[in-house]
Amino acid sequence: MSEHWYSERKGKDETFRKGEESISSTFYVPLECLEITENSKQNITVDVIVEEKFELFVNNVHVTTFFASPHELKELALGFLVCEGFIEPDTQVDSIKIKDKSIFCEIEINTPELEELTHLERCGTTSYRKDVIKHIDSDTKFTTDAIIHAVSQLKELGRAWHSTGGAHTSIIYNNQGEVLFFCEDVGRACSVDKVVGKALMNDVNISECALATTGRLASTMVSKAMNAGIPLISSKGATVRESVELADKAGMTLVAFVRGKNLYVYAGEERVITK
Repeated sequence: MSEHWYSERKGKDETFRKGEESISSTFYVPLECLEITENSKQNITVDVIVEEKFELFVNNVHVTTFFASPHELKELALGFLVCEGFIEPDTQVDSIKIKDKSIFCEIEINTPELEELTHLERCGTTSYRKDVIKHIDSDTKFTTDAIIHAVSQLKELGRAWHSTGGAHTSIIYNNQGEVLFFCEDVGRACSVDKVVGKALMNDVNISECALATTGRLASTMVSKAMNAGIPLISSKGATVRESVELADKAGMTLVAFVRGKNLYVYAGEERVITK
Protein backbone atom coordinates (compact mmCIF):
# COMPACT_ATOMS: atom_id res chain seq x y z
CA MET A 1 0.00 0.00 0.00
CA SER A 2 1.25 3.49 -0.82
CA GLU A 3 2.53 5.53 2.11
CA HIS A 4 0.12 8.29 1.02
CA TRP A 5 -2.82 5.88 0.78
CA TYR A 6 -5.46 8.13 2.35
CA SER A 7 -4.54 11.22 0.36
CA GLU A 8 -4.54 9.24 -2.87
CA ARG A 9 -7.98 7.73 -2.21
CA LYS A 10 -9.76 11.07 -1.66
CA GLY A 11 -12.46 11.64 -4.24
CA LYS A 12 -12.33 8.09 -5.58
CA ASP A 13 -15.00 6.42 -3.45
CA GLU A 14 -18.03 7.87 -5.21
CA THR A 15 -16.89 6.60 -8.61
CA PHE A 16 -16.03 3.20 -7.18
CA ARG A 17 -19.30 2.88 -5.29
CA LYS A 18 -21.60 4.03 -8.06
CA GLY A 19 -24.27 1.40 -8.51
CA GLU A 20 -22.86 -0.74 -5.70
CA GLU A 21 -24.86 -2.15 -2.82
CA SER A 22 -24.07 -0.25 0.37
CA ILE A 23 -22.13 -2.03 3.10
CA SER A 24 -23.53 -2.37 6.60
CA SER A 25 -22.53 0.60 8.72
CA THR A 26 -21.07 -1.81 11.29
CA PHE A 27 -18.40 -2.90 8.81
CA TYR A 28 -16.44 0.28 9.47
CA VAL A 29 -16.86 3.53 11.38
CA PRO A 30 -15.56 7.10 10.93
CA LEU A 31 -12.85 8.17 13.37
CA GLU A 32 -10.76 11.30 13.67
CA CYS A 33 -6.99 11.20 13.42
CA LEU A 34 -4.06 13.52 12.87
CA GLU A 35 -2.62 13.24 9.38
CA ILE A 36 1.06 14.19 9.23
CA THR A 37 2.71 14.54 5.83
CA GLU A 38 6.05 15.87 4.70
CA ASN A 39 4.68 19.41 4.38
CA SER A 40 1.70 19.66 6.72
CA LYS A 41 -0.46 18.19 9.43
CA GLN A 42 -4.22 18.32 9.81
CA ASN A 43 -7.11 16.67 11.63
CA ILE A 44 -9.10 14.46 9.28
CA THR A 45 -11.88 11.88 9.51
CA VAL A 46 -11.17 8.41 8.12
CA ASP A 47 -13.07 5.13 7.96
CA VAL A 48 -11.71 2.42 10.27
CA ILE A 49 -12.74 -1.21 9.92
CA VAL A 50 -14.49 -2.93 12.84
CA GLU A 51 -13.26 -6.16 14.46
CA GLU A 52 -15.60 -7.88 16.92
CA LYS A 53 -15.54 -11.10 18.95
CA PHE A 54 -17.99 -13.91 18.12
CA GLU A 55 -18.45 -17.35 19.67
CA LEU A 56 -19.34 -20.37 17.50
CA PHE A 57 -21.38 -23.25 18.90
CA VAL A 58 -22.18 -26.49 17.07
CA ASN A 59 -24.97 -28.57 18.61
CA ASN A 60 -24.46 -26.46 21.76
CA VAL A 61 -20.74 -27.34 21.90
CA HIS A 62 -18.40 -24.36 21.86
CA VAL A 63 -16.10 -24.77 18.86
CA THR A 64 -14.10 -21.57 18.47
CA THR A 65 -13.94 -17.81 18.91
CA PHE A 66 -13.79 -15.51 15.90
CA PHE A 67 -12.36 -12.02 15.73
CA ALA A 68 -14.10 -10.90 12.57
CA SER A 69 -16.02 -8.16 10.81
CA PRO A 70 -19.69 -8.18 11.94
CA HIS A 71 -21.04 -9.00 8.50
CA GLU A 72 -22.15 -12.26 6.76
CA LEU A 73 -21.82 -14.27 9.97
CA LYS A 74 -23.88 -17.26 8.80
CA GLU A 75 -21.60 -17.57 5.78
CA LEU A 76 -18.61 -17.31 8.11
CA ALA A 77 -19.86 -20.14 10.31
CA LEU A 78 -20.68 -22.54 7.48
CA GLY A 79 -17.47 -21.77 5.61
CA PHE A 80 -15.37 -22.23 8.74
CA LEU A 81 -16.89 -25.62 9.54
CA VAL A 82 -16.22 -26.85 5.99
CA CYS A 83 -12.81 -25.22 5.55
CA GLU A 84 -11.51 -26.53 8.88
CA GLY A 85 -12.66 -30.10 8.24
CA PHE A 86 -15.49 -30.32 10.76
CA ILE A 87 -18.01 -31.20 8.04
CA GLU A 88 -18.06 -31.99 4.33
CA PRO A 89 -19.41 -29.45 1.82
CA ASP A 90 -22.57 -31.55 1.39
CA THR A 91 -23.26 -32.10 5.12
CA GLN A 92 -26.85 -31.38 6.13
CA VAL A 93 -27.04 -28.12 8.07
CA ASP A 94 -30.35 -27.82 9.91
CA SER A 95 -30.00 -24.22 11.06
CA ILE A 96 -27.60 -21.35 11.66
CA LYS A 97 -28.80 -18.64 14.03
CA ILE A 98 -27.21 -15.45 15.31
CA LYS A 99 -27.92 -14.29 18.86
CA ASP A 100 -26.05 -11.33 20.28
CA LYS A 101 -22.36 -12.17 19.70
CA SER A 102 -22.85 -15.90 19.27
CA ILE A 103 -23.49 -18.12 16.25
CA PHE A 104 -25.44 -21.33 16.87
CA CYS A 105 -25.34 -24.17 14.32
CA GLU A 106 -27.40 -27.34 14.30
CA ILE A 107 -25.73 -29.93 12.10
CA GLU A 108 -26.10 -33.65 11.43
CA ILE A 109 -22.84 -34.70 13.08
CA ASN A 110 -22.02 -36.86 16.07
CA THR A 111 -21.27 -34.32 18.75
CA PRO A 112 -18.48 -36.47 20.32
CA GLU A 113 -16.63 -36.25 16.99
CA LEU A 114 -15.92 -32.59 17.72
CA GLU A 115 -13.52 -33.73 20.45
CA GLU A 116 -11.56 -35.91 18.01
CA LEU A 117 -10.43 -32.98 15.87
CA THR A 118 -6.82 -31.82 16.13
CA HIS A 119 -6.32 -28.51 17.92
CA LEU A 120 -3.57 -26.43 16.30
CA GLU A 121 -1.99 -23.07 17.04
CA ARG A 122 -0.83 -21.43 13.81
CA CYS A 123 -0.11 -17.91 12.63
CA GLY A 124 -1.24 -16.40 15.92
CA THR A 125 -4.76 -17.84 15.60
CA THR A 126 -6.47 -21.00 16.77
CA SER A 127 -7.39 -23.42 14.00
CA TYR A 128 -9.14 -26.78 14.02
CA ARG A 129 -9.02 -29.53 11.40
CA LYS A 130 -8.88 -33.29 10.98
CA ASP A 131 -5.27 -34.45 10.76
CA VAL A 132 -5.65 -35.89 7.23
CA ILE A 133 -4.86 -34.92 3.66
CA LYS A 134 -7.95 -34.68 1.46
CA HIS A 135 -7.23 -35.47 -2.20
CA ILE A 136 -8.79 -33.22 -4.85
CA ASP A 137 -10.11 -35.17 -7.86
CA SER A 138 -11.50 -32.27 -9.89
CA ASP A 139 -10.46 -32.26 -13.55
CA THR A 140 -11.54 -28.64 -14.12
CA LYS A 141 -8.86 -26.61 -15.92
CA PHE A 142 -8.21 -22.87 -15.94
CA THR A 143 -6.52 -20.71 -18.54
CA THR A 144 -3.86 -18.28 -17.43
CA ASP A 145 -6.08 -15.47 -18.76
CA ALA A 146 -8.96 -16.60 -16.54
CA ILE A 147 -6.74 -16.71 -13.44
CA ILE A 148 -5.17 -13.33 -14.15
CA HIS A 149 -8.54 -11.71 -14.86
CA ALA A 150 -10.10 -13.02 -11.65
CA VAL A 151 -7.18 -12.16 -9.37
CA SER A 152 -7.00 -8.66 -10.83
CA GLN A 153 -10.49 -7.99 -9.45
CA LEU A 154 -9.62 -8.65 -5.81
CA LYS A 155 -8.92 -5.02 -4.96
CA GLU A 156 -11.46 -3.67 -7.44
CA LEU A 157 -14.23 -5.54 -5.63
CA GLY A 158 -12.86 -4.80 -2.18
CA ARG A 159 -15.24 -2.02 -1.17
CA ALA A 160 -14.29 -2.04 2.52
CA TRP A 161 -10.62 -2.10 1.54
CA HIS A 162 -11.13 1.00 -0.59
CA SER A 163 -12.65 2.80 2.39
CA THR A 164 -10.41 1.58 5.18
CA GLY A 165 -7.31 -0.11 3.76
CA GLY A 166 -7.85 -2.69 6.50
CA ALA A 167 -9.86 -5.47 4.84
CA HIS A 168 -8.96 -8.70 3.09
CA THR A 169 -10.95 -9.91 0.07
CA SER A 170 -11.60 -13.45 -1.15
CA ILE A 171 -13.43 -14.54 -4.29
CA ILE A 172 -14.79 -17.74 -5.82
CA TYR A 173 -14.50 -17.76 -9.62
CA ASN A 174 -15.24 -20.19 -12.44
CA ASN A 175 -12.90 -21.47 -15.14
CA GLN A 176 -13.81 -18.52 -17.36
CA GLY A 177 -12.43 -16.10 -14.78
CA GLU A 178 -15.92 -14.88 -13.85
CA VAL A 179 -16.24 -13.88 -10.20
CA LEU A 180 -19.22 -15.70 -8.70
CA PHE A 181 -18.94 -14.52 -5.09
CA PHE A 182 -16.74 -12.20 -3.07
CA CYS A 183 -16.48 -11.45 0.64
CA GLU A 184 -14.46 -9.11 2.80
CA ASP A 185 -13.33 -9.32 6.39
CA VAL A 186 -10.79 -7.77 8.71
CA GLY A 187 -9.09 -11.20 8.72
CA ARG A 188 -7.81 -13.05 5.69
CA ALA A 189 -8.90 -16.46 7.03
CA CYS A 190 -12.40 -15.21 7.80
CA SER A 191 -12.75 -13.74 4.31
CA VAL A 192 -12.01 -17.20 2.89
CA ASP A 193 -14.48 -18.88 5.24
CA LYS A 194 -17.17 -16.35 4.31
CA VAL A 195 -16.84 -16.70 0.56
CA VAL A 196 -16.83 -20.51 0.75
CA GLY A 197 -19.91 -20.40 2.98
CA LYS A 198 -21.64 -18.01 0.59
CA ALA A 199 -20.94 -20.27 -2.39
CA LEU A 200 -22.25 -23.35 -0.57
CA MET A 201 -25.39 -21.51 0.55
CA ASN A 202 -26.04 -20.78 -3.12
CA ASP A 203 -25.62 -24.46 -4.11
CA VAL A 204 -22.52 -23.84 -6.22
CA ASN A 205 -20.33 -26.84 -7.01
CA ILE A 206 -17.05 -25.39 -5.74
CA SER A 207 -15.11 -28.44 -6.95
CA GLU A 208 -15.37 -26.81 -10.39
CA CYS A 209 -14.28 -23.37 -9.16
CA ALA A 210 -11.16 -21.61 -7.93
CA LEU A 211 -10.40 -19.43 -4.92
CA ALA A 212 -8.43 -16.18 -4.91
CA THR A 213 -7.54 -14.25 -1.80
CA THR A 214 -5.45 -11.26 -0.85
CA GLY A 215 -2.22 -11.76 1.03
CA ARG A 216 0.24 -14.61 1.34
CA LEU A 217 -0.89 -18.19 0.63
CA ALA A 218 0.01 -19.68 4.00
CA SER A 219 -0.67 -23.35 4.75
CA THR A 220 -3.81 -22.35 6.69
CA MET A 221 -5.28 -20.89 3.50
CA VAL A 222 -4.36 -23.91 1.38
CA SER A 223 -5.79 -26.35 3.94
CA LYS A 224 -9.07 -24.41 3.93
CA ALA A 225 -9.34 -24.72 0.15
CA MET A 226 -8.39 -28.40 0.35
CA ASN A 227 -11.08 -29.22 2.93
CA ALA A 228 -13.66 -27.36 0.84
CA GLY A 229 -12.67 -29.39 -2.24
CA ILE A 230 -11.51 -26.38 -4.27
CA PRO A 231 -8.99 -27.46 -6.92
CA LEU A 232 -7.11 -24.17 -7.40
CA ILE A 233 -6.04 -21.38 -5.04
CA SER A 234 -4.44 -18.16 -6.24
CA SER A 235 -3.11 -14.82 -5.02
CA LYS A 236 -1.08 -11.78 -6.01
CA GLY A 237 1.03 -12.53 -2.96
CA ALA A 238 3.71 -15.09 -2.18
CA THR A 239 3.43 -18.60 -0.76
CA VAL A 240 5.46 -20.75 1.64
CA ARG A 241 7.14 -24.15 1.39
CA GLU A 242 4.55 -25.93 3.56
CA SER A 243 1.73 -24.65 1.36
CA VAL A 244 3.38 -26.01 -1.77
CA GLU A 245 3.98 -29.38 -0.10
CA LEU A 246 0.35 -29.56 1.07
CA ALA A 247 -1.04 -28.59 -2.34
CA ASP A 248 1.15 -31.20 -4.03
CA LYS A 249 0.03 -33.97 -1.66
CA ALA A 250 -3.62 -32.98 -2.02
CA GLY A 251 -3.52 -32.75 -5.82
CA MET A 252 -4.33 -29.05 -5.74
CA THR A 253 -3.11 -26.27 -8.00
CA LEU A 254 -1.34 -23.41 -6.24
CA VAL A 255 -0.75 -20.17 -8.14
CA ALA A 256 1.01 -17.18 -6.57
CA PHE A 257 2.52 -13.86 -7.65
CA VAL A 258 -0.31 -13.29 -10.15
CA ARG A 259 0.73 -9.85 -11.32
CA GLY A 260 0.20 -8.22 -14.69
CA LYS A 261 0.42 -10.98 -17.29
CA ASN A 262 2.66 -13.21 -15.20
CA LEU A 263 2.11 -15.87 -12.56
CA TYR A 264 3.95 -18.67 -10.76
CA VAL A 265 2.47 -22.19 -10.65
CA TYR A 266 3.96 -24.04 -7.67
CA ALA A 267 1.82 -27.20 -7.76
CA GLY A 268 -0.78 -28.84 -10.00
CA GLU A 269 0.38 -27.31 -13.27
CA GLU A 270 -1.74 -29.80 -15.22
CA ARG A 271 -4.82 -27.67 -14.43
CA VAL A 272 -3.34 -24.50 -15.91
CA ILE A 273 -3.79 -24.01 -19.65
CA THR A 274 -1.27 -21.77 -21.39
CA LYS A 275 -1.58 -20.32 -24.85
